[in-house]
Amino acid sequence: MGKDLNKPDRRLVPEMGGLAVILGFYVGIAVITTVAPFDVPGEILYASLSACLGAGVVGLLDDMFGLRKRTKALFPFLLALPLGAAVFRQGDQSLLGLDLGILIVFVVAVGVTSAANAANMLEGLNGLGAGLGLIIAVSLIVLSALLGGSEGLFLLFPLAGALVAFLGFNRYPARVFPGDSMTLFSGAALASAAIISTPPMKTIGAILFAPMIVEFLLKARGRFQGENYGTLDEDGRLRYEGRIESLVHAVMRWRRLREWQVVAILWGLEAAVCLAVIVAVVVMR
Repeated sequence: MGKDLNKPDRRLVPEMGGLAVILGFYVGIAVITTVAPFDVPGEILYASLSACLGAGVVGLLDDMFGLRKRTKALFPFLLALPLGAAVFRQGDQSLLGLDLGILIVFVVAVGVTSAANAANMLEGLNGLGAGLGLIIAVSLIVLSALLGGSEGLFLLFPLAGALVAFLGFNRYPARVFPGDSMTLFSGAALASAAIISTPPMKTIGAILFAPMIVEFLLKARGRFQGENYGTLDEDGRLRYEGRIESLVHAVMRWRRLREWQVVAILWGLEAAVCLAVIVAVVVMR
């Protein structure tokens, strides 16, 4: 159980809801690979599933025992190396027009662990992380259809379905918290989906994570000690008066808002980034 710090009674809420997302995701994988009308992508899909599960297990261990931040960065990197090796074996060794050769193995692993930890940082409010993950997943599905890549869909549809179901329990007022198990897992799954899809999706996936990248930079200002909470006023609105070390802080400094309104603004920011990318892809085709 964990305290909901943005509520006046600081009620206790069950944690580790990410376990349900992980289980739902893998059930969805089994269904979609069984009924898919096109060929299952093979070893690269299973390597990506291993990378996703590795990040999820690290999150579960952190929820239960509390891991050091460096551990949460290192372990997903090591567990994503097989995905990097599978990408290398397939001959997809380029990024941003550069042929990286065998270095792509490590670049892929860095991408997965960076996405997982970035998704973990922009969290702390009811429904925030799950909603952001869902918006990115749906956007990647649309972009995959536009660019003709189907490999990532094997990950994106089950992830979107699991997050939709979880949001029913995690939206304001939350009845369950996701824990690091969901945020690390969903970030790794989104990165893996972009990596195994058509080559342009690697760059596009990084752009869609722009709010999380900004969050990382803001958190770095405070040496990653900042928490995404505010001071709750008597009227139920949140305010923040310290140094801005998160996008959540920036929104609460801009205006006193209720928790669900702060979440809606950050969802809207992510949706705007995704929509701009989709429009750019359509125009450039």
